[in-house]
Amino acid sequence: MDTRTIPAAILLAAAVLTGCSTEPEQTDPTKLDNAAKLACTDFATDYKAAQTQQARVDLANKVNEWAQDSQTNGIADNATALARGADGGPGAWQLGADAFAKACLDAGWKG
Repeated sequence: MDTRTIPAAILLAAAVLTGCSTEPEQTDPTKLDNAAKLACTDFATDYKAAQTQQARVDLANKVNEWAQDSQTNGIADNATALARGADGGPGAWQLGADAFAKACLDAGWKG
C-alpha cells in the first residue's frame, strides 16, 4: 500500500465511524422535545380528574415516565416537583402542578 493512501484510509475510517455515533442527537433545550410533549399532554389530559391523593400520585408517575427522558428546560425538574407535591397536601400539589404547567407552556406546548 502506498504510504500516501494510509492517511486517507484513516480519515475515511474516522468519517465512517463518526457517522455511526451512538450519542443521542443534541436538541434545543428551549424547545419542546417528544418526551416533554407526551408528558405535558398526559398532564393536561388528566389534571382535572386528579382529585384524590392517589389520583395525583398516579398522574405524577405517568408524567414522570416521559418527563425524565426530556432534555427540555424545566420539564424533568418540575415533574419531580409534581411528584413530591402529589405526596403532600393540596397546596403542595397545586404548586407542583402550576410549575409543571408553566414549564410546558414556556417550552411551547399547546393543548
